[in-house]
Amino acid sequence: MKLYQWYQINGKRTGLVWDTAESLVFTEDIKNGSPNRVKHIKNYKTSLQNLGRFGVNNVVGNFMLVADWTRTDIATLPDGSKTLKYIHAAFAAFDIFLLKRHDSEQGYIDDGSFTEEEVEEARKYWKTYLENDPVRQEELIRMITAGLPGAQEGFTLDDFRAAVSKYEGMSIEELQEHIAYFLDAVVPVANAAGVRLCCHADDPAFSPFLGTPRAVGGSEGYKFLLDHGCGVNMCIGSLMANEKNRDITAVIREIAEYGRLKGMSMEEIFPHIHLRPIETDGKNFREGHHAAHREELAKVVHTLVDLGWQGVFRPDHAPQSDHGFGRPGYDVIGRGYGANLLLGLFEMAEIIKATKAKSVEAAIRASHGDMHLRDEAIKAASEAEAELIGNKIAFIKVPFVFCESGVCASLE
Repeated sequence: MKLYQWYQINGKRTGLVWDTAESLVFTEDIKNGSPNRVKHIKNYKTSLQNLGRFGVNNVVGNFMLVADWTRTDIATLPDGSKTLKYIHAAFAAFDIFLLKRHDSEQGYIDDGSFTEEEVEEARKYWKTYLENDPVRQEELIRMITAGLPGAQEGFTLDDFRAAVSKYEGMSIEELQEHIAYFLDAVVPVANAAGVRLCCHADDPAFSPFLGTPRAVGGSEGYKFLLDHGCGVNMCIGSLMANEKNRDITAVIREIAEYGRLKGMSMEEIFPHIHLRPIETDGKNFREGHHAAHREELAKVVHTLVDLGWQGVFRPDHAPQSDHGFGRPGYDVIGRGYGANLLLGLFEMAEIIKATKAKSVEAAIRASHGDMHLRDEAIKAASEAEAELIGNKIAFIKVPFVFCESGVCASLE
């Protein structure tokens, strides 16, 4: 099957191919079990088949209800870069005093959205920053509704409230029934089309959220998806927002082991991975520069390489620098820096894995004390390992997109 080739405006082939479609949306009617899901699932199957004809290998979606991702503000980092942040008290203030899903604060405690302490923090935040400042209220509303599918069309609080109300009283078990119904229908079609379907983590991975259940907030949620043939779009930043997932390498290994026991390859388990750091003090977090967190990212990369993963990744969100373009979280320069850092980490991890001491020890044993033979053996082993590394690195891919001005490094 031929891969779809990107061309520059002058008609010259770029060499880039379309490998991953992110995202082919799992619609709200699919998630809430509406009778319309039958039509939506039929259309989804057709889209999967069409993408397969273009040679697309991976298709991403998510089961977040209503909002695809949620942030509350823009933060300024010490170097002047702008980045996305999430303040839990600000989100709670939005939910309680602006969205007003319940008639009383107690309603938010009863449905598990917030603890009494969190409600008190939200009340303080509201009175300190928002109650008498309509401009700040509007800014908060815009930030939170920015994560809604179709948000560019303009969402009002009434629209938001109506969308959330469709999930009122829904249990996690009921949501999983809807997810299983969808996956059991479309995964066989995806497999037949040569496409690996995978699911992004909840962002942030808190449950409940806006009074709705969350199904993909950690390893147990992903095991459920693997049971139904859906792969893992591992987004480490989304998962690490939840303190239960802070040891993200342990989460990766747990999911990998579960998938392997089901007979799946690493690329079937993790078709697509998002690599980005977060800086957090608990439930509050902001997105940091990839380079500033290279040690944490290196641990994740080494874990993936050690497991034998050779799939598709992207640097995901990145701060907007003063010389960048785009917007915080989606800055082209910031994510370009992140991509190059991550490629370097993958190369380093592959080199370390391929040049472990075992090959040197084997060369020494084979030489029987002859220094000349030992040196030749080590040189031959090094050359073989270098070739192995080159072959492995060639399979590590970063997806790009085409824009009106030609090919650009927008890793969206």
